[in-house]
Amino acid sequence: MRFIDLFAGLGGFHLALRRLGHTCVFACEIDKGLQQLYEMNFAITPRGDIRAIPVAGIPDHDILCAGFPCQPFSKAGGQQGLAHPKWGDLFGYVMRIIDFHNPLFLMLENVPNLEKHDGGRTWSKMEADLRASGYDVLDKRLSPHRFGIPQIRDRMFIVGSRAGLENFDWPDETHHMPPSI
Repeated sequence: MRFIDLFAGLGGFHLALRRLGHTCVFACEIDKGLQQLYEMNFAITPRGDIRAIPVAGIPDHDILCAGFPCQPFSKAGGQQGLAHPKWGDLFGYVMRIIDFHNPLFLMLENVPNLEKHDGGRTWSKMEADLRASGYDVLDKRLSPHRFGIPQIRDRMFIVGSRAGLENFDWPDETHHMPPSI
């Protein structure tokens, strides 16, 4: 399948999907250093700020991946959510791409506090937007240390499918204790 990698960072989604045999047809990342690293690792130069890219200029794709900025929703941040002056509007850009291209699958990632932000209203609105666009949606909190990787980094993962998620299973956690040093 063809996928796009929005807010690509170091390319975690890219690495996983490439290992499964899928092809990245578009990436965007605003940070210049991360753009260079992504290009070195994957031979694709990510475009810059998603807000400056015409939605019609993004290639058709089957899977949309987006680790949209977490600062507006993080407990460590100012809790401005969708009203954050720098990054609060970025989920809206993801929705524009979804509504224009109608990918079959979605994989999104953010901080676990997204689910609780503003008394749960932020995630409820986002989930309602995804469902209104035709997706079945599931979310789960995962951390690498629960899979044998020595890093504790809880994240909220969101999957969506236009074909339903009846046959979807989250990966089984293999480690139930924090890593020991």
